Amino acid sequence: MENPKKKLSKMEAFTRMFKSPKKLPALHELGVELNEILERIKKISESREKYGTDNIGEGNRSQTELRVRQLLVPDFDDPDVIGFEQHRNNIVTQLLDESAKRRCVISIVGPGGLGKTTLARKAYNSCDVKRKFHLRIWVAISQKFNLVNTLIKLVEAIQGPVNPINQGQQEEYFHRELYKSLLEKKYLVVLDDVWTTNLWIQIKEAFPDTKNGRRVLMTTRSLDVAKSVDSPLEPYKLSYLTEGPSLDLLLKKAFPYQVPDKNYPNNLFDLAKEFVKKCGGLPLALVVLGGLLSKQQPNEHSWRKVMQKMNWRADASEVLAWSYDDLSLALKSCFMYFALFPEDYEINARALIRMWVAEGFVPHDENGVKSEDIAENFLEDLVQRCMVQVSQRSRNGSIKHCHMHDLLHDIAIRKAEADNFLTVFSNPDDQKNCSGARRVALHHRNCEELMKDASPNLRSLVCFNGIPNISRHRQLKVLSDMGISWQAPKEDEFENWATVRYLQLTKEYYFNDFVRSKSKSFLQTLDLRPIEHGDLPDCIWHIKTLRHVLLSKWKYSSGPPPLVDMRNLQTLGGVKPRLSWIDQGLPNLPWLRELYMEVVNGFPWQLVVTFISTLKHLDTLTIDGTKREQEKEISNTWKHICFNQECYSWADYVI
Repeated sequence: MENPKKKLSKMEAFTRMFKSPKKLPALHELGVELNEILERIKKISESREKYGTDNIGEGNRSQTELRVRQLLVPDFDDPDVIGFEQHRNNIVTQLLDESAKRRCVISIVGPGGLGKTTLARKAYNSCDVKRKFHLRIWVAISQKFNLVNTLIKLVEAIQGPVNPINQGQQEEYFHRELYKSLLEKKYLVVLDDVWTTNLWIQIKEAFPDTKNGRRVLMTTRSLDVAKSVDSPLEPYKLSYLTEGPSLDLLLKKAFPYQVPDKNYPNNLFDLAKEFVKKCGGLPLALVVLGGLLSKQQPNEHSWRKVMQKMNWRADASEVLAWSYDDLSLALKSCFMYFALFPEDYEINARALIRMWVAEGFVPHDENGVKSEDIAENFLEDLVQRCMVQVSQRSRNGSIKHCHMHDLLHDIAIRKAEADNFLTVFSNPDDQKNCSGARRVALHHRNCEELMKDASPNLRSLVCFNGIPNISRHRQLKVLSDMGISWQAPKEDEFENWATVRYLQLTKEYYFNDFVRSKSKSFLQTLDLRPIEHGDLPDCIWHIKTLRHVLLSKWKYSSGPPPLVDMRNLQTLGGVKPRLSWIDQGLPNLPWLRELYMEVVNGFPWQLVVTFISTLKHLDTLTIDGTKREQEKEISNTWKHICFNQECYSWADYVI
C-alpha cells in the first residue's frame, strides 16, 4: 500500500498531473498565456536594450528580471524598517495608551533621511491603530508651510473637495470647518515634516480635545519644533542604525531578489561593511546605495569601482548625487521631472508616465511594445534604485501612486534648474528667471507676474492653482492643471493647440478653446475628469493620436461614435455607452487596456462581457451602476472568461 505521506519527486508529480485528461485543456490555455507574457516581456527588454536603459552605469541586470520577479517579492518597494521594529512598537503603544485621555501630540525627531516618515507610516497603518481611531488623516507639511493650504488639506481629507471662499475669510472659515469635522470623532492626524513652531501654535485650536484619546503624530527635524507642542510626552528621538541593521538593510537592497541571509560572497560581504561605515547608519543613504549596487554586476570589481568613484564624505548627499550621475540620459530626464511636483506630493503614476511619453523621454511604439510599457519600466527602475518610493500599487501590481523623499527632491530641483530643464515657482516670493527654462511649474496662485519672462517656446506648464495667461506659448507639449482653480479664467485665447500632447484641465474655458481650434492633431492624453462636460464633440474622437481619454464620472459621456477608428486608444474612462457602441465601437479599440464605464439598470451586461472578452490587451475593467449581486456575478464571469482581469468600483477610478 502506498504511503499517503510519501513526498513525490518532481518527475512523479509531473507525470501524475498529466494522467488527468481533464487538466490538459487548462494546462494548454495556461501555456498559451505564459507564452504571450514572455513574448511581451522579451519585446520590452529588447527595446530597453536598444535605447540604452537596460545596462545603466556598470550594471548588466536584465529588466525582464525586474518585471517577473516583482511578483515574487511583494515588499520590493516597501520602505524597509530594519532596526525600526521596536521604534514602531513604542510609537503604537503611545498612540493606543488608554490612560492618556487628553488630546496628545507625539513628535518623532531626527535628521533628514533617518526614517521618520517611514516610522510614522508604519505606526499609522498598524492594524491596532486602524481599529482604535474612527478617523485617520495624513497631511504632508514640508518646509514651505502655508497655514490656509494646510487647513484646506485637512478639511478636504474629511469632507472632500471644498467650495471657493473669499481669500480674506479662508483662514477663519477652514479653521472652523476643521473643528466641526473633528468634534465628534476619535481622530489620529499625522503632520509630516513640520519645520516651524508656528504651525502648531496657529492650528492647535482646530483640534478638539474631548478626553477620548485623540492623537496628533508629528515628524520634524527640529527638537525646538517638537518641544513647542506642549505635550506631556517627551519628543521621540530617532537614532542612527547600528552596524548590524545597517548591513542587513544595505544587502537587502543590493540583492532585492535573494532571500535575506548571510550566504553572500565573502568578498562582497567585506565590501558591504566598508560601505556601511561610510553611510554612518543613515537609512536613506543605505537604501539608495543598495539600490545603486543592485544595478551593478554582483562582483568585487564592480563594487570596488563604485567605492573608488565616490568622493566619500560619509553623508547622504554624496550617495544621492552619485546615484543620479549613474542614471542614463533618459532616466535623468525622468528623475528631474519629479521636481515639477511640490515636495511630499503624492504623484499619480499613470499620469506621470503619460507626461513622460508626451515629452518624448521614451521611444515610440515599436514591435508591439507601447511607450507606456517602457516608461513604466523606467519608473520601476527608479524605484529599484530607491530614488522613488511607491505609496500604493494597483491590484495588477503596477504603481498607482509614488512620491520622492525631500532630500532627493532637492537634488532633482537643483539639477533641473542648473540645466535649464525646468523652473519651479513654489511660493509668491520666488524671484527666479525662467526665460531659459523649457518647463515651468506653478505651485501657487497669483502667478501672472512670474510668467512674464517665460520662454515662448515653453514645452511644459504644470499648474496646481489655475492656469495663467498662456497665449504667448506656442510649443507646449504638456499643459496640466492639477488643482481646482479658484480664480476666474483669463480673457485670452490659446490658439495653437497643434503641439499639445498631454492636456489636463479643471475648467471648461480652455477646453472650449481647444474644441474650437482647427489644429489638435497630436493630442495623446485628454483628462477632463473635474469638468461636467457631457458628450464630447465628434472632432475630439477623430484625433487619431489619442491614447488616453479620461472623462467626468459625474457627467458621463456616451463615448466615441461607433465606427470611428481609434486603434491607438489605450484608456477610456467615464463613459455611459449606448448599446450600439458595445458591438460596433469596441471592435475599433484593439489596444484598449483600461475601460471605466457606467451601465443603467437592465443593461445587458452579458453582452458587455462577451464583446469585451475579445479585447486581447484589456487588463482593467470597471463597471459602475450595477447592483451588488450583479457586480459579484459580473466579476465571476469576467474572471472566468478573461485571464487575470478585474472588475471593481469607481473607488479605483484614479488612472
